[in-house]
Amino acid sequence: MRGPLFMYGGPAAGAPGYRHDGPYAIVDVETTGFSPNRGDRVIEIAIARVDAFGRIEDEYATLLSPEGRDTGPVFVHGISNESVRDAPTFRDVAGDILARLEGAVLVAHNAIFEERFLAAEFARAGIKTGPVPALCTLWLAQRTLAMPNYKLATLARHRNIPLADAHAALGDVRAVAGLLPDMLSRHRTPLIYGCGPLIGAQLTAWPRGIVRPRTRAVAMRRGTEGWMASLVARLPMSGADVSDVDAAAYLDALSVVLEDGKIIGDEAKSLARLAGSAGLGAAQVAALNERYLEAMREAALDDQVLTVTELRELRNAAKALGAPDYFDDLHPHDTTQAQHAASAHGPNPASTPRPTKQRRCGHCREVGHYRPKCPQLV
Repeated sequence: MRGPLFMYGGPAAGAPGYRHDGPYAIVDVETTGFSPNRGDRVIEIAIARVDAFGRIEDEYATLLSPEGRDTGPVFVHGISNESVRDAPTFRDVAGDILARLEGAVLVAHNAIFEERFLAAEFARAGIKTGPVPALCTLWLAQRTLAMPNYKLATLARHRNIPLADAHAALGDVRAVAGLLPDMLSRHRTPLIYGCGPLIGAQLTAWPRGIVRPRTRAVAMRRGTEGWMASLVARLPMSGADVSDVDAAAYLDALSVVLEDGKIIGDEAKSLARLAGSAGLGAAQVAALNERYLEAMREAALDDQVLTVTELRELRNAAKALGAPDYFDDLHPHDTTQAQHAASAHGPNPASTPRPTKQRRCGHCREVGHYRPKCPQLV
């Protein structure tokens, strides 16, 4: 089947065409309404690059400015006019979108909806591409699963796939990523596409990374792992590089929030807004959190004496930031023993154990490097 932008995959049945086993670019959009022909606009887009096994290799998500149009039903998508006031336009991020379609089949649930809006936005931005190979997981689910209905939330619940933030573009693409490999394996005949993926010259005319995305973390819950873990889990894997100004603003806010050693709901939402306005992803927020914890470590060890109270404060902060074992390499001085030895015999360094100053990576917990230089993340 051919649409205005997509050429949809279907059963081979002996017909010629393009076979594809990955990667896939799963796309979801949130919009101001249902009709691009009546001027409705895309106000959020998320793309997850996944392999044939559904493993997410890259995520991109941003709010988008509807350029003067009202954002529409906030009660559905949670996107207010204020939240998109400084967001990039679709044209601003067109290069980032196209780069993630390169070499991939585009996948969406009820893909005709995404197609109509993407076709309208590309046309408005003056972007012409060749046809895009696409797979509709609504169509695929109807042919591989026996369900009372084929809404994404129903499918995710049936397959025990988390969908904590439905009607947020990133939450939807993650749910589709979880469903895709199972449905592909159940479809016993190969799928073919009427064209190959976008490559090369169709994409390079549109530069990427020219503006920062505007991310958001929605439907956060304290859960068993805390508010910060919920915040990080709802951001894309990575986002914009952290500027000095944004880093200072986030770290200053974090120092205020953690004065009592914990993070509550309103404080988490405030931190999420700061991270989102800077276009940060999970990796950038985690690196800033580690930077904050390392500053706490330096302050606590400045006098070469680590008390039980200081260590408790360090561990409370680490727990609040979703890294409860971050300071497990530190041990307090036995200050009572040290003071007694000093008064009786003079200072005896051997009787006063010093706190360990080895720094562990916030990701892999190995000694000798920070999270930004972790070999597992490079």
